[in-house]
Amino acid sequence: MKSSILFMLVAISFFWASPLPAAKELPKIAVWDLTPGDIKGAYAQDLTSILVSEISKLEKYEVYSQENVRTLAGWTAERMTLGCTDTKCLTALGQMDIAKLISGRVGKIGNRYSVSLNLFDTQNARAEKSVSEFGRSEDELIDLVQVAVRKLLGEEMVSPPPSTSTARQTSRDGRFIAYDDGTVLDTRTNLMWAAKDNGSNINRANAKSYCERYRGGGYTDWRMPTQDELAGLYDSAKIYRSSCGFDVHLTELIRLSCTWAWASETRGSDAAYFGFYDGIRYWGPQSYDSYYRALPVRSGK
Repeated sequence: MKSSILFMLVAISFFWASPLPAAKELPKIAVWDLTPGDIKGAYAQDLTSILVSEISKLEKYEVYSQENVRTLAGWTAERMTLGCTDTKCLTALGQMDIAKLISGRVGKIGNRYSVSLNLFDTQNARAEKSVSEFGRSEDELIDLVQVAVRKLLGEEMVSPPPSTSTARQTSRDGRFIAYDDGTVLDTRTNLMWAAKDNGSNINRANAKSYCERYRGGGYTDWRMPTQDELAGLYDSAKIYRSSCGFDVHLTELIRLSCTWAWASETRGSDAAYFGFYDGIRYWGPQSYDSYYRALPVRSGK
């Protein structure tokens, strides 16, 4: 009996004496307030908060806001407005054991909105990477921030259909996921595409109307794609024969019935379109319709 009690006491003392494994320390990353361009300053503030939240979700970094850094460093508010892209400031952050810094700008040029983010290596006091994302409305700014920060940090943007959709995944081809509601999600760009075009010859005006009235998956925010968005789908390694007789270089999850798809940009009486036969960006009269198709797109969220 005494030996049993002695054994228990020794075991307990060993347990308390043994150091617990230290929690893994995450690298520190600072996020500077996004600079507003031709948009409301309040939007930039809100988007900065979303940026910090998105990084925190990754659970790979200990995130510090600009105000956190100001408090830790004891810098004045006036000092903080100068930014932190110079060698002296980056070195100071590095000495605070902050490994990375993200700064950026949210703006508007013409009718297009942009989110630009920059990543700095504070240990070596140098710029490391820059990413820009573009959209056509204020409603897309949150999505643009989410996509941009994941690209900046090398994280794949995988977004399921919204919770209001009951769509189920039917197949996958690399970055593309097809759902049973006739939609295809591109996880690289977070754009959702119609699984097929309008199916017949169409001019540019009717193509625009078709895209905006499209209701695939129950969504109401479909639109015409930009020329760059169409070009982003082109893949020379993929090929299938369209019903009009031309080869199409595109994932088979998105079916084009012919080779050319209208884009949203216009220039006088001409409009942009893209050729999935040869991967070339074209411009031509908006009245053309032979071999042209409409392929709706929307934000994946």
